[in-house]
Amino acid sequence: MKKNEKKDNLRQTIMDAAWELFYEKGYENTTVNDIIKRAGTSKGGFYYYFKAKDELLNSLYAFFDREYEKFYATMDKNLNSLLQLRLLGQYVSYFIEGNVSPEFLCALYKSQLSNQTQEHFLSPDRFYIKLVKKIISEGQEKGEIRDDIPVETLAHHVLAIERGIFIDWCVQAGSFSLGYFGAQSFEFYSEFLKPQNTN
Repeated sequence: MKKNEKKDNLRQTIMDAAWELFYEKGYENTTVNDIIKRAGTSKGGFYYYFKAKDELLNSLYAFFDREYEKFYATMDKNLNSLLQLRLLGQYVSYFIEGNVSPEFLCALYKSQLSNQTQEHFLSPDRFYIKLVKKIISEGQEKGEIRDDIPVETLAHHVLAIERGIFIDWCVQAGSFSLGYFGAQSFEFYSEFLKPQNTN
């Protein structure tokens, strides 16, 4: 194995270990030493990639995107674009609900806000953000999604509404089904995405 590949694998190992511990113990109760021990590395190995626990927390958006990419790979691309968006959003909501505690998701958002960084949260290079834009763009080309508003603007609306639902779930300590509510909410804003009657 090449040296760079070993480094990439160690970074991923640390991220995977952190994800497991954050889920098992909660973000606040997990220490850097816990992560180092679970990953089977040293302090030097950890701090080579991450300056602090918060920085590692932000990097876990890559974990989410990997799961979303796997799901999209199985999706029928011939489906109506609005249905693709609905299925994707529904998967994301149920995935978050089943794999992330409200406390952990709250820590993700809190870290982003307190550090005033959007490097991972809203990065245009994130797979998920690019995927939402891709589906919307293809939907416009096929006449399935309105084209009188730019892709960037429509994608911003979709993602902002989704984040709002996630934050509400955090505020209410997971007292409702995120997956079910997310799917129901799509019925409302999908009307905004449909081609507009110009007659």
